[in-house]
Amino acid sequence: MRLVLPAIALTALLGAQPPAPLVKLPAFAPGTATLDAVLQARRTTRALVGPGLSLAQVSQLLWAAQGENRPGRRTVPSANARYPLELYLANQGSPTLPVGVYHYLPKEHALRKVDARGPGEILGALKGMQPWIAASPAVVLVTGLPDRMAGKDSVRREAYTFWEGGAATQALILEAAALGLGSGVASGVDFPALHAALALPAAERPLVLIALGHPKP
Repeated sequence: MRLVLPAIALTALLGAQPPAPLVKLPAFAPGTATLDAVLQARRTTRALVGPGLSLAQVSQLLWAAQGENRPGRRTVPSANARYPLELYLANQGSPTLPVGVYHYLPKEHALRKVDARGPGEILGALKGMQPWIAASPAVVLVTGLPDRMAGKDSVRREAYTFWEGGAATQALILEAAALGLGSGVASGVDFPALHAALALPAAERPLVLIALGHPKP
């Protein structure tokens, strides 16, 4: 006789935690700012303050970077539609989203809290190098999985992943400007420490951090 265990019992037996519930994001709402105006307004801002991002702002930003704008296709171009990127949000304070580190799920347009250290501990490792990032109300980490670019040689897998990471970063910081938010991009950080803190798969590579918040007056 075959023994079948319920999922909850199996989870308890194996000592694993069930996935955190999804945090559904509001639908993307097109704004009125023109691309020319947004390009003119975009600045690198390292003095970022609260209040934290609202759930609506988080929705707009993450959708701009990796959201689906039609079934199975995203806002950022991807070679052969392989989509090797993942986005993580380190939220340090928000009126509508609990503090924590979240993984963005484009198909569901939702967040799932990840089983990792809190954002303060993760970002605290960066203070010695780039303190303005760790002090920001929110930070988005863009990671890449070059192995998703199957059928390409290793050089092109790497190149396509980095190109797409750049496109997603640009889309996100332009959306931040459209929302009147400040943003700052950093790549010279301790990515191995972030990789370990988030318990990312070995093949998943941190690419860039984007700090977000309100420009300090």
